[in-house]
Amino acid sequence: MGQNHDELMSRAAALPVLKACGADSVVARKAQGPKVYDLDNIGYVDYLGGGGSSVVGFANQFVLDAVKKALESGVPVGFHVPNEVDLSEKLAQFLPWIGAWWFCRNPEEAMRETLAWARRTSGKDVIVGFQGGATVEPRAEMCPAGGAPAIREIASWKVSRMVDAITTGASEIAAVMVEPLMTRYGLIPLESDAVATVAEACRDAGIPLIFDERVSGFRLGRGGAAAWTGVTPDVAVYGSALGGGFPIGAVGFRGDFEYGDPGASSGPVATPHSVSLAAADAVLSILKNDTTYDRLEERSDQLANGIRNLADRFRQSIVVNRVGSVFALYLGTTAVASGTAAKRADSDAYRRLVRGLRDDGVLLPPSPGGTGFVSSAHGAKDIEETLAAFERVLLRFFQEDQP
Repeated sequence: MGQNHDELMSRAAALPVLKACGADSVVARKAQGPKVYDLDNIGYVDYLGGGGSSVVGFANQFVLDAVKKALESGVPVGFHVPNEVDLSEKLAQFLPWIGAWWFCRNPEEAMRETLAWARRTSGKDVIVGFQGGATVEPRAEMCPAGGAPAIREIASWKVSRMVDAITTGASEIAAVMVEPLMTRYGLIPLESDAVATVAEACRDAGIPLIFDERVSGFRLGRGGAAAWTGVTPDVAVYGSALGGGFPIGAVGFRGDFEYGDPGASSGPVATPHSVSLAAADAVLSILKNDTTYDRLEERSDQLANGIRNLADRFRQSIVVNRVGSVFALYLGTTAVASGTAAKRADSDAYRRLVRGLRDDGVLLPPSPGGTGFVSSAHGAKDIEETLAAFERVLLRFFQEDQP
């Protein structure tokens, strides 16, 4: 790390989290397009993607102009604003199957409101989902009064087990949750017809099907996972990419679905800040252009194929799982199609790769099983720069590992 980074760390005595996380990672001063710049103005081609939010890149001028206009209005948080109607109309062009929206302050709040809604309207406690989905990781606040976990996880894409759980447990299941990319393990590809089979079981049992699209929404295409899988859920939760880096969550209900009163028992859903609403409207204006998704697909394919070719060249076992502009890398294995397979990947080798690439100007998710993202701001030259860094790092590893 550079001099400015070291000086900042020496001043951060009262910030233990910053000291722990920032001691061996980039502390960002600014971000522009596909790059993040540290305190010493060193630029890194970034694939952390703000947790998936940077679908149009960092500091996109069109988004910044919309945000500036919203800021100049001076409306504080807590008021409803016309931007809500503007955004709902724009979303209808992408997701015509949705008939009602709840806008929330962030994706996590949107998910909490959705789970509260499912339990309140059904009078049941249990949420069922596939293991590996970001949504269904058991947390204390998601437990009923008795304290037992109210979220049941089915092993990754074990569809027959999910159908059995739905069939036998319908009397106590409030909702079934599907996160299409299974990002708790990086990215686990869907099995063929898996979601359609689960959706049919939910319909037969009268249980709502909820898509967790906080990561996949607007990343897989304009129609999200519903268009990608051909399955229309009863409810979908969006976040990340919708705000383009500004916090917002959205819950969409199918047009003919009886969703009941908005908000949890404690009161109505809190509206997002007008800045976030304006940013989301601007992001959708960019994404409505087909060339944006064409560019995302082209650059993501260039990156994934380039990594695979280099891995073969330097005799490295690297699996690249990719769906659209979302990807994950696994080292020391030949295929990853389940959570069990993801856990078998070589964590130490992955961390070694990430450190080497960071030192060479490329940022990947720091932890094994992390999810990476390409933005529409990544150009062919950025991908070439990334692959050149991969080549240098893998060559060094190859030479170091020779007996």
